[in-house]
Amino acid sequence: MPTIAIFAVESTRRVDLERVARAIGTLVDSAGDVVALRRLLERRSVEVVVTDGLGATDVAALAADHSATRFLVLADGDEATDLVLAGVAAVLPQEADSETIGAALVLAGQDLRLLPRSALDRLRVLAGAEPVASSEEAPELTPREREVLAAMADGASNKIIARRLGISFHTAKFHVASILSKLDAETRTEALARAARLGLVML
Repeated sequence: MPTIAIFAVESTRRVDLERVARAIGTLVDSAGDVVALRRLLERRSVEVVVTDGLGATDVAALAADHSATRFLVLADGDEATDLVLAGVAAVLPQEADSETIGAALVLAGQDLRLLPRSALDRLRVLAGAEPVASSEEAPELTPREREVLAAMADGASNKIIARRLGISFHTAKFHVASILSKLDAETRTEALARAARLGLVML
């Protein structure tokens, strides 16, 4: 049975997840903030952290310092792609029950990863593998423009796109303008609608 730690900001949620952890493994401890979780992982041997509310940046930092620990994150679909790229073992719906979490633990123990279909679709877009979904001809987007388009689909502003991709605000703005031009759209909403029809992005 795996040793499990729980992370959740809300105490009631921690209690719920602790109950799930006891059903599928050995509960080590729980934490309500990232500093407490880091201290917990430094002093205790934890194979799996089941979290609700842990962001991709924190997951990436913790995973880098604790490579033997697997992270299973309960999150909505909008965060899934960033979490997968951060190295989580599984992204599960927030309402996942102990059976689902247990199955994810088994897969993670076999060095497999579990991710939502929406995250897989977005990763295919980023990789340029998403097929065109209509007879309408899709414009040629550069790899960077595809990354920007995926961020736009997440609702990211130019400032957030710049921060996420490590580019300047003006460069992000330039890429957005280029995407709108290539998609013959006047607004972001219109561009995303056309991109979705062409299979360039999943909304």
